[in-house]
Amino acid sequence: MAHELDDVSHNLAKRYQEMDLASANARSSGSSKKGFSQDDQLKGLFRSFTDRVVSGGMVKTHSHVEIDRNKLTDNASNQGQEQQETGDPEDLKALARLNGDDRHYLDVDGAVVEITDDGRFIRNGVDLGVDGRQLDLHVERRRRPQQSQQPPQLVQPHRQPQQHQRPQQFQQPRQSGQNLPGEMQRIVAALEGGPDFDVNELRFQQQEWDFLKAENAQRLHNDTFYWLQTPLTSPPIDIHTLNSTLMTDRGGRGGRGGAFRGGGRGGRGDREGSFQGSFRGGRGGGRGGAPPNDSRSKVFSIEGKIPAPDEAVTKLEDEIIAKQKSEVKELTAKMGALAVRQKEYSLETFPERPSFGSAGRPVVVWANYFPVDFKIPIVYKYVLHVTEETTSTAKGNPTTETKDVKGRKLHLAVQHVLKELATRNKNVALASQFKNQILSVKRLSIPSNPMRIVIPAENEGEDPNVVSVLIDAPTEVNISKMTSYAQSMDDKGDRNTYPKFPEVIDVLDIILGHNARSKLGEITAIGGSRFFPFNKHETTASLAQDYRSLIAARGFFQSARLATGRLLLNTNVTHGVFRVSGKLDQVMSNLNIRQVGPKDDHRLKRLVAAFAKFLPKTKVWVTFTTENGTKVRRSKTLHGIVTKLTLRTAEGVKRPAVEGAPEFPGPKQISFWLQEKEQYITVYDYYKQKYGMNLRDFPVLNLGTAKRPTFYPAEVLEIQPGQSVKAKLTGDETTAMLAFACRTPYENALSLSQDARDVLEYDNNTTLKKFGVSVGESLATVNARVLNVPAVAYIDATKKKVAVTPFNGSWNMKSVRIFKRGNPISRWTYMNVVGSEHDKMVGEGTMKEFATFMADNMGVNIAKAPIKPPKDYMIKTSAQGLGLSNFFKWATGQKIQYIMFILGQKDSGALYAQIKRFGDCDHGIHTSCHVAKHLFKEKNFSYYTNVGLKVNLKSGGVNHKLNNEFGLIKEGKTMLVGYDVTHPTNMNVVPGKEPPSLVGLVASVDQDLAQWPAVAWQQKAKQEMLGSPLTDAFKSRLRLWQAKNANRLPENIVIFRDGVSEGQFVQVLETELPMIREACRSMYTVKQPKLSIIVSVKRHQTRFYPTSPGEMSRSGNIKNGTVVDRGVTLAKCWDFYLTAHDALQGTARPAHYTVLLDEVFISKYGDRAADELEGMTHQLCYLFGRATKAVSICPPAYYADIVCERARAHLPEYDASDVESTSASTESSTGVARQVHPLLKDTMYYM
Repeated sequence: MAHELDDVSHNLAKRYQEMDLASANARSSGSSKKGFSQDDQLKGLFRSFTDRVVSGGMVKTHSHVEIDRNKLTDNASNQGQEQQETGDPEDLKALARLNGDDRHYLDVDGAVVEITDDGRFIRNGVDLGVDGRQLDLHVERRRRPQQSQQPPQLVQPHRQPQQHQRPQQFQQPRQSGQNLPGEMQRIVAALEGGPDFDVNELRFQQQEWDFLKAENAQRLHNDTFYWLQTPLTSPPIDIHTLNSTLMTDRGGRGGRGGAFRGGGRGGRGDREGSFQGSFRGGRGGGRGGAPPNDSRSKVFSIEGKIPAPDEAVTKLEDEIIAKQKSEVKELTAKMGALAVRQKEYSLETFPERPSFGSAGRPVVVWANYFPVDFKIPIVYKYVLHVTEETTSTAKGNPTTETKDVKGRKLHLAVQHVLKELATRNKNVALASQFKNQILSVKRLSIPSNPMRIVIPAENEGEDPNVVSVLIDAPTEVNISKMTSYAQSMDDKGDRNTYPKFPEVIDVLDIILGHNARSKLGEITAIGGSRFFPFNKHETTASLAQDYRSLIAARGFFQSARLATGRLLLNTNVTHGVFRVSGKLDQVMSNLNIRQVGPKDDHRLKRLVAAFAKFLPKTKVWVTFTTENGTKVRRSKTLHGIVTKLTLRTAEGVKRPAVEGAPEFPGPKQISFWLQEKEQYITVYDYYKQKYGMNLRDFPVLNLGTAKRPTFYPAEVLEIQPGQSVKAKLTGDETTAMLAFACRTPYENALSLSQDARDVLEYDNNTTLKKFGVSVGESLATVNARVLNVPAVAYIDATKKKVAVTPFNGSWNMKSVRIFKRGNPISRWTYMNVVGSEHDKMVGEGTMKEFATFMADNMGVNIAKAPIKPPKDYMIKTSAQGLGLSNFFKWATGQKIQYIMFILGQKDSGALYAQIKRFGDCDHGIHTSCHVAKHLFKEKNFSYYTNVGLKVNLKSGGVNHKLNNEFGLIKEGKTMLVGYDVTHPTNMNVVPGKEPPSLVGLVASVDQDLAQWPAVAWQQKAKQEMLGSPLTDAFKSRLRLWQAKNANRLPENIVIFRDGVSEGQFVQVLETELPMIREACRSMYTVKQPKLSIIVSVKRHQTRFYPTSPGEMSRSGNIKNGTVVDRGVTLAKCWDFYLTAHDALQGTARPAHYTVLLDEVFISKYGDRAADELEGMTHQLCYLFGRATKAVSICPPAYYADIVCERARAHLPEYDASDVESTSASTESSTGVARQVHPLLKDTMYYM
């Protein structure tokens, strides 16, 4: 570790030298300014850190408030403003501006200090004058003597500073508007704090600090630097990441031995670190400072270059918006009165974008889109009907039936049709999705209609398959219309159509996917847009948990999208779950699976039984040798492993026989009647005599049916690759899947630019060329903005309001308390649910410590001691019997308000569901479930804090709020609503008996936006649009708002509708909006409220990647707060992408918001409406009550999703943890089947 810290100090010193030399050059050339230049400020930041880390003194440690980079550059370029040598408030603003606020700061005691325009300091309303900063702000100043032309040297023991050429970015004075170096932006805020603070929280061990203090290094001095001493409010950074950050952006020298470097000292790395990451150091050096996951610190580029956003597109967007602004003004005037608005202007349409947003710091980001050209004006689409005749003897008499052809046979049939058409229509481009459509650039000559296609039989002795293909007359798809619209955005009165030109997009998707789909067996296509290669491009990982032999595979998503002025191809890396492929005997051998007899141990039986569930409907290759010695491979479908039941249900006079009573018999135990020899023979002997094979004792497979089994040994079967699996993953499988799928933005961008182009054949593709389609060589870049971070408010020990500024989208509650306590929880208890009475349990002492921390340190309104239960544990098996029922009855008799259940391990299945049903619905008692290991850990205060946040919300409290409320909420006249629908997934149910879909609806009731009571109900399975219960549910939310707000109803209602696809946007307006209006009409007597409906979507495929180290998060993502509303959108439609959160790993997924209806924002803000909506949505993401971080989607939508999940727990249909065997009834498919108890219905019981 000493070497690691040595590297940090060395790198800091070198960076300082480079900046100081650049600054000296700038001054000598006459380009410097009076007072603090930007380079001076940067040096001050580095010197302050070096003073703290490298010096032996370390008397004080100070913490920087968030640095405003724009302000720094503005001050550096402001030639007209002269600053005194003693420093004026502008210096302080530039270096320590709090939360983007020009006037307000915090002093060491947490008091708010305002700096006026004339330089006076006002602290808590008291005017301190211009000298107040020395007394109350704890501003420290060290005067700088006359500047030397040579930078000072940092001399360290046994090391001389290396001489090197200055990086290019420091050779000239930095110009206004340029971003600071990437490492500066990340390090300055990350190094808040020091040994004065809790070393455990900082992740700096004490011995490391001792080493630094003891290091005999010459102290950097003679600097001038202002800072504010403030509480630590941002996550720390460990020493490895610090040095990696320093080294990554600029190459740097090779590392020392140990950690993630090579052994011994290496030479310095290459200097092209900006886009390549750290290059390898010299001999023995390993990578020059690269972190363990080196791609997190890399910025994607095309041969070291970042193309600018398309200027033509930007110009066209601006022109369209300029035209729409005049329409916005006209609309605003018409929305003055409700009656006028309803009669003269229809608002049940998609509102036009009032403007592009302008708030925030402009940046450029990569988007996972390729530009696409489509030059053919018209494409002809032919629809196919592929059927076959089958003979059925179900009722004794043979009958002929016609049925649709599906699956592999359908693919082969379409393949034959394409060959026939290509023969008849020379040099005509053809494409298909190999299901029911064929595309062509010309009208086709069809030889016969219907066409008779003969498909060779898959199995020996079977007749060929004969299918009939009827081809409908073609329909013309007009491509040029869409191209024209992209340039003009003229709807010509058809504003309600969304998405625009879906038939053109479908055609382009078929053309782009044709070649990949044609490679049956090499590339698996799932749905219309996902492609998984199982050839030389295959990338898979084993999920072999619980003996299901699953694998995760990496593939690619692609879909065309219409944007302003152009077509785009949205591509993304995707992952799926598939069956393992390969020789079945080898698969069984790897899992230690063999035949199971009555005397085998129970563990082997469970192992084989679990594997047996995995096999049904698996496609396999059967390899055998014909009589003439030719090896033949046929495709078959497995019925499953042969069991005792299989042999009992077989029909026929000569039924199969089995020796003994095995659970899963092997080849020596199963005999079948061999007609040619008129005798029984074992499977083992048959293959021995006919093929000379010695079979092992694996279970035998059935490739027939239950009634007419056909036996095959594992040795002749091979599981075909690329078979997707729809199943709920277990915890271990999910963990393995996430580890495989978690990739950095750099890795994904690289895969799209290289692998996806190869797999999906974007280059040298004759099909694309014939259709006039070309895919751009580079991913697109687009303009984006990083919005300012809002401060959140808590209270301190004296109940004074305290503002906390998040860092990297998160903050902690050090030295602060919840903003408002909930209702008192005077009677609460706990219960251990264990596997056996010998398990370790949580006792009363730990629970008292738990509650005491919540009460004293957080301010939660809870008694410090629990009501002790008669017995503080129950066995899990009895708990799921009468145990829980009896315990809740006792708790109700004792007037218990809250129960904490301590579980041996995380449970999201039947036990959890039973606890929530008893608590939420039957008894009206708040409950929470805790994994015991978190409470066994002594003084686990971070866990206590997380639980305390939930407890306070459930009891009606306010954990935190915005320090400065935005306009709509500040007025106290707006209710926010969120609702969502969840559907049963990954459940093997009987057709027609699927569990119901569930609806969750939440609405705010307070100006702090902290409390969101909910209502839930169920509706017909897989129905996305809400039914009639929405009206009553919405009325209930209005009544609750009225009861909480002095009998007033809200004037504005902003609704976030979660989860609907673009194709369902119109249905929201046509189906759900009328029911919402009906609810409002029944509640409002005169003036109706103004409504806005915004759809929020997380399940989309758009991603953004940083283009510079300075705009990159710790995980290699774009900065939290990044918003994109142009470049990949339609200027006509009002939508935007917002990445509010800081993704700790993987690639951040932005939330996509689309405005379907607006009566609120345009009427109030005019052409500023876009900024207001984006800003409001961003700030809402900091108000998720049970977290101290910004969340990825705004709380109304997030809470609604959680309510749906809790509603699942309330229904026994969703209890089964084994999705393979779940079936359910929908006797009550609409309405509220199980209501929340009256004591909890107006609370956040679902948290």
